[in-house]
Amino acid sequence: GGGNPSPSCLFSTPEHSFLQEFLSRDPCFQISDKYLLAMVLVYFRRANLKLSEYTHSNLFLALFLANDMEEDLEDPKCVIFLWALGKDWRRQVADFLHQRDKLWARMGFRAMVSRQCCEEVMAKEPSHWAWTRERRPHHGGAQRGCPKARVPLPGGPGLSPPHCSLCGLLPAPGLCSPQPRPLPVLSKCPSPNPECHCPPSQACLSVAEDPLVGGFLIILPPQLQLEPGTYTLHILPKPPPCPRR
Repeated sequence: GGGNPSPSCLFSTPEHSFLQEFLSRDPCFQISDKYLLAMVLVYFRRANLKLSEYTHSNLFLALFLANDMEEDLEDPKCVIFLWALGKDWRRQVADFLHQRDKLWARMGFRAMVSRQCCEEVMAKEPSHWAWTRERRPHHGGAQRGCPKARVPLPGGPGLSPPHCSLCGLLPAPGLCSPQPRPLPVLSKCPSPNPECHCPPSQACLSVAEDPLVGGFLIILPPQLQLEPGTYTLHILPKPPPCPRR
């Protein structure tokens, strides 16, 4: 029967290395910080899952539901589809969401988890590595509408961990993909596509349409440091093309 799942039990499944790879692609802990992982344990307990059901498939379902409950941004959690469903993810999304709802029903539709409840879960095994996944302040707080800074999405399978200019994190050596593929996202989880892309060595601006609130975003390159203040933006009739190699 079911019981009280521990982090050591849940995160040491036969798919442990696969889960570790997934977690390593989320270095900013946007979709898998310590509180979201604690919520997964709470969900497993509420659903009374058997030990044989402690699989990465159910973990991804629970983690997606936790993101549904706690996170304002839609784009990051869509990366879970790539890990849970593989290359043919688009055809399986509807079934994935159906399975999520079935897990939610097994929990008695009790998906709200308090901060205190999460901390009680962590206190049962306080030295576990999962609880070191502390989200940094600049990635926290409510972010409805347009975020203040464009943060790279977590990486999909086979991609290198994203570099976040806010965190200053560097990709782990040996994990880089020679030609990273763009991350697919659902139409209901739109991701801006820059109209011009420049090599990292070029200090130019990227302009992207913002489908969430309308208008567009201007993404500054990490080399450009601006002091706090008010700036005037002059828009040319036709932007010059970005220099290309």
